Amino acid sequence: MTKNDHPMKDGLETGCLNGECVQIPDGRELYLYGPWSGSPSWPHLTEPKQKNTAHSRWHPLRQEWVTYAAARQNRTYKPPANSCPLCPHAPGGELPLDAFTIAVFENRFPSFQIQNEFAPDLSSHDLQTKPAKGRCEVVVYCSAHEGNLSSIPQENRELLLKVWGARRQALLTHDEISFVMPFENRGEDAGVTLHHPHGQIYSFEELPPIPARMADSFAKGYSLHNQISKCPEQTVIDTPTASAFVPPFARFPYECWLLPKAFHPAPDHMSEQEIGDMALLLQRMVKLYDTFFKRTCPYVMIVYMAPKGMEDVFPFHIQFYPFLRSTDRLKYLAGCEQGAGSFLVDVLPENAASDLRNAGESLS
Repeated sequence: MTKNDHPMKDGLETGCLNGECVQIPDGRELYLYGPWSGSPSWPHLTEPKQKNTAHSRWHPLRQEWVTYAAARQNRTYKPPANSCPLCPHAPGGELPLDAFTIAVFENRFPSFQIQNEFAPDLSSHDLQTKPAKGRCEVVVYCSAHEGNLSSIPQENRELLLKVWGARRQALLTHDEISFVMPFENRGEDAGVTLHHPHGQIYSFEELPPIPARMADSFAKGYSLHNQISKCPEQTVIDTPTASAFVPPFARFPYECWLLPKAFHPAPDHMSEQEIGDMALLLQRMVKLYDTFFKRTCPYVMIVYMAPKGMEDVFPFHIQFYPFLRSTDRLKYLAGCEQGAGSFLVDVLPENAASDLRNAGESLS
């Protein structure tokens, strides 16, 4: 592969929906979006990827599937910066390139795989099992090891939104996939083991419990847009085509959601201005959290896009769950949350919205 200087343009034309695909020798795929350069080779990955033994078991009390992927126990864990596998030309790394804009590749340690038929027979234990089908991808936001969604260029954030939409569109062509969910864990308190700016995309064969309940509500007519119009005081940041707001039913202190003002099932249905405004909200929200808490804020960010067949009712939006309730106090999921599923919140949503809005006024 040789130097590629062809930008993705608007990222939506048919030939660019899947990015530029490079085959990794172990059978996985790497997709490159935007300009990149280098002659990638993976001499350390010449063997085919290991046969997947991930599978799911039915939890009879919680009425949900639990997935077991034992190979993930040996995945890369907090390497030093000079050995980060997401940096260009890192020894034994995933991206042996000179530079890239955004890279997406299949996770070397997946919880789900499309071509997975493994399911142990546990009928003697009276347990139902099934193959853990789906796909796990890593999304690397930039070449630089240091950075975050606030510091990377605006064009990278805009491209990232398009990549989320493009990957959803591509992945939903598989019969085995019905739901595609990008997310980002930021900070060690949120479980991060690699510090290079990146997120993940998990694709599921069936709707998991939380998006399934969301889908049911949307199918019955619930509207996020109507909710926001009834609670304008919950808005934290406003742009011409998108808003950031604290939901009046937030489960985390200072939880915040980003929503385009017009209904869209996924980013690939949005205009350039809408993409730009959502990208700006990503930047401002991360910066606002760091400013408000006076430290790097650990969080989980979930990108919700419409499941297959629900494009008319399920709105694209982004949810932020900060793992802080003050500068020096973490938000833990303790006994009541874990055991009962009943969330206890120390900050009223209306106060959180006001606090964040006031802090945001000082941001450039």
